[in-house]
Amino acid sequence: MHKRILLLVCGLIMGHSLMAQADIQQRYPFLKLEANVLQFPAGQEKMSAFFNRLEELSFSGKGQLNVLHIGGSHVQAGTLSSAMRQGMQQLHPGIAGSRGFFFPMRLAGTNQPANFSVQANGQWEGFRCSVTSHSAQWGVAGIAAETRDADARIDITAFSEDTMRCSFRRIRIFHVLGSGHFRPVVRDSSDFPDSSFTHPHGYTEFIFSAPRDRFSFELTGDSTADRFVFQGIQYLEDLPGLSYHAIGVNGASTKSYLRCADLPDQLSALSADLVILGIGINDAYGPEDSFDADAFGLRYDSLLNFFEAVNPEVVFVFMSNNDSYYKRRYPNRNALKVQQVMKRLAKERGGAYWDLTSLMGGLGSVDAWKEAGLAKKDRIHFTRAGYQLQAQLFIHAFQQEWIQQLRSKSSRRP
Repeated sequence: MHKRILLLVCGLIMGHSLMAQADIQQRYPFLKLEANVLQFPAGQEKMSAFFNRLEELSFSGKGQLNVLHIGGSHVQAGTLSSAMRQGMQQLHPGIAGSRGFFFPMRLAGTNQPANFSVQANGQWEGFRCSVTSHSAQWGVAGIAAETRDADARIDITAFSEDTMRCSFRRIRIFHVLGSGHFRPVVRDSSDFPDSSFTHPHGYTEFIFSAPRDRFSFELTGDSTADRFVFQGIQYLEDLPGLSYHAIGVNGASTKSYLRCADLPDQLSALSADLVILGIGINDAYGPEDSFDADAFGLRYDSLLNFFEAVNPEVVFVFMSNNDSYYKRRYPNRNALKVQQVMKRLAKERGGAYWDLTSLMGGLGSVDAWKEAGLAKKDRIHFTRAGYQLQAQLFIHAFQQEWIQQLRSKSSRRP
């Protein structure tokens, strides 16, 4: 029975996916869809183990998987990450897990996706790890928002793609700990959690016996407390499912994330099984002779070590830079150097590589995307339709690898 179900699911998914790809090719003939595959320079052992867990979750309803996508403005804006979340959680019916990690970006004075709302009173100041003049104690989000208003109240709501409120049984508020800092507390009796605790890795967790879809907290502290540094929010459910965490900072590079002192500790809270790495567009922005590919690779290695320290079996998927222009005039050839670094890292770490540069059509192809209404005039960023197309293409490539493994396994079963 299990074999027949696998074959049926494979056939349905494959047929629908191929039809969608054919439609995309007809609509956008400049795409090189033959490049829309995951490459595995060192083999698929790690990814196969992830797919085994995905199969167990999908067909047996057991287990939890965490996917983390980290990058720059492409991720912060929310359109790409929202479409990626939806695609990953629809790989099979019923596998959608918790809403995951997000940051209250408006409190930091920068843009945030529309699928969550964080309202607060008081005065707040924002700091981004990508701004060299900013200095803060950053965590995994790479953004921090600080207030000195002891009477601040923060209200949090997150939404799924159909605007329904996301629920949680546990919620984590990431913040700077220690002397001189306020900590979050619930004072409204109607919102009291069943329990709460502060973890030394940089968050306070509130636990509820029944699902909740909104959360409010205030601040408390001893006589030395004079500030609260907000570092992020995480929704959690204890049910099986796939959760997708999006981390993006406008202008962020590998160097930016290495400034985040609390990032290594806080990564343990997200417990990533698969990490999609889209960092590189800002590292490579500049004249060709200004980009040091070796230094770029070393910084990436340091970041990868943080993830592997939490989970040695984590699977890395490197997403190459999109084609872009430097100062809107010069095709950015540094994207080709980023390709080579990412392929090498994928080989060394047993990961996968997705070649967005080639898929787009190669060097200079962003012009065709712009003419088709998929890229913006700056020749770096994309329109809503462009980001949604990128997500659709990535999910197709990822899905095809999973289907291939399912079909291979089903053919071996009696």
